[in-house]
Amino acid sequence: MPDDNVTKDPHPWGDRHDLHALFQKYGSCIVRVQVKQENGDHANGTAFHIGGGAFATAAHVVRGNSDLRLFTGDSTWQPDEGSAVTEVLYHSDESVDVAILLSELWREATVDHGQPSKPHDERPLYIDVPEMWGEWIEDSLVLTRGIICGYPKVPRSDGAYKIAVSAEINADIQRYDIPNVHFIVSSTARGGFSGAPFISEFDMLLGIVTEALSDDKLESPYMAVIAIEAIYGIFDENEEALKGRMEHYLAAWSQPQNDLASRLKLLEAPQQEGQSN
Repeated sequence: MPDDNVTKDPHPWGDRHDLHALFQKYGSCIVRVQVKQENGDHANGTAFHIGGGAFATAAHVVRGNSDLRLFTGDSTWQPDEGSAVTEVLYHSDESVDVAILLSELWREATVDHGQPSKPHDERPLYIDVPEMWGEWIEDSLVLTRGIICGYPKVPRSDGAYKIAVSAEINADIQRYDIPNVHFIVSSTARGGFSGAPFISEFDMLLGIVTEALSDDKLESPYMAVIAIEAIYGIFDENEEALKGRMEHYLAAWSQPQNDLASRLKLLEAPQQEGQSN
């Protein structure tokens, strides 16, 4: 018998995409960030290209460190080469754990916001930053899935390898310590994933992996993903530094990838139908 609880209605956020296809599409836009810590040791995090040689990451990956370098693909842990980071742009609120790294790597890859970065048969050179403004309410993304791709250290591996995981959104929460929505996702938190993008199955960048949330060392931590709107403040506060790289974000935004009104209308329809019955 058919299950009456299964709905075939379109999702408010659009069509669902195969997660492997999303990894194949965006994997080359994700890079390893190598830093030298104050004690001289090297450490690694993740960043992703958003156009014009600008890479988004978590601020704690680079704050207080030196000799920041970006590496593409798989590589050894501490090579001397790599692309140097020429400037780091932080959010004016230090509690907001996001940053933009500027580099000559892929600087020529300019962006026309809202337009495909490459023909459909080619991989894009950047991950487009959508225009979203507090639209994570109504639990519309809870129990939907996405991918996280980054550079956690793998025991016994001979180098740094790009690791991809699928993750389900379990909640979107308001935190008392940071003024931004965070997604709580069901994926094991691993060092090195910090700064990685969370790409929704609806083919949209939703946020940046920032930390593992846990108050008890004996419990498995949640993985926290800060909503991508946190990075807009960096765009607004660094117009001069981003000129020649990202005018597409400095000028007036184009039509958002998804229209809020239409999504909310779809979300409200089942409730209104239930009330009429």
